[in-house]
Amino acid sequence: MRPYIGRHLLGIGAAAVVVVTLCVGWPVYDSVAQVDAAVDNEILSVGQCIDGNDASVGPLEEALIKEDIIEEDLLQTKVTNVMCKDMLERIPEGTPVRKLVAAQNYIQEIELIEEAMRKAADEATARGTNWYSSSDESLSLFRAIAQISEQVPAQAQYDGTGGDGTGGVEPIKQQAAAAASAGVDNDASIPERLRQKEAAAINAGASVPEAKASARCSTEVEVSDEELKKGKGQYEIKPQMPEEIRLRKTQKVGLLVSPVTRKRFEEIRQKHGSINEKSTSGIGCVELVDRMKAQLVPLDLEGLRIYARHHDIRELSSHRDTIWGWEIYARQPGTLELLLDLRYAISREGQEFRLVPQSPVYDEVIRVTQLQSGSNEEATEQPWWQRIFGGIFERISRLFGA
Repeated sequence: MRPYIGRHLLGIGAAAVVVVTLCVGWPVYDSVAQVDAAVDNEILSVGQCIDGNDASVGPLEEALIKEDIIEEDLLQTKVTNVMCKDMLERIPEGTPVRKLVAAQNYIQEIELIEEAMRKAADEATARGTNWYSSSDESLSLFRAIAQISEQVPAQAQYDGTGGDGTGGVEPIKQQAAAAASAGVDNDASIPERLRQKEAAAINAGASVPEAKASARCSTEVEVSDEELKKGKGQYEIKPQMPEEIRLRKTQKVGLLVSPVTRKRFEEIRQKHGSINEKSTSGIGCVELVDRMKAQLVPLDLEGLRIYARHHDIRELSSHRDTIWGWEIYARQPGTLELLLDLRYAISREGQEFRLVPQSPVYDEVIRVTQLQSGSNEEATEQPWWQRIFGGIFERISRLFGA
């Protein structure tokens, strides 16, 4: 993979001197790099990475898969040890649900970057053009590559690992992960982030067009997540989730997303415009639209049933709260877990969604208690038509003061 650097970045005399210097320096690291690379390139499944267990799917994973919270093959997805460490750094302490959802968010970011890199490679092939940088840009990029090479020598990553890079993780996935992990300092400027991410991807073996696309995509994802994480008062669960609910009784709950969120999206779009201006790649991967997706998900599918009063995906309003409503129906006694997942659209079509940084915005248990013996309360779940028409008659009665 090292020939990428010579093929795409050589051209100006000053840059060539840097190349010679770097090439002379690399053998110094070889003895240590071979050992470190063996550990770094160890292949794990996501399931093994997050909890050390095998990749089997249990009831919890089945519930999350059923509601499209995580992908069906998430636990079986292969990562290198380096990718695993990066993923774990992003996973907050908390319940198994939060770990799984955070792991899915990391894998989604890598997949977005991969897609951008493939598009860049296809465009470069179709044009049949070579890329040459200016002297100043080459020197800046080489310095960044040299700095990154001291940490993880790229040559060692591919020695004796077979045709797919590391016996299970494609090189392009490693390159995408390298871009995602570089330049994550919140205080770094947009140009600095792009530079570090490009250098990391090239150091991992990416071509220059691929590296530039990976840098732009990764920066767009990071900026979106960071800006949404800063926002206060963007959403509110109202009424509050109950701690306890009676068996075969219904409890209403709602989620309110403030107009502030739509304003925040506009601010993020402006920052994306700045990324576009600073990047020399025409390929991004995040296009924010004013649309969000909220799901109230019971992790015990037999114990709780959820009736949605609105569609999962809603357009955000600029002048009033956007509301999602649900009814929780308790079917079995016990301590049952419930989560509220909130995501934002990252594609023009609004079909690709990314997790809001604080999501799940609710992840707690609800106690379902038995009815007292001899109670006259309803003992069976109402049919859907009775629930709907009952709600209509209730509204009419309130309207006419009945």
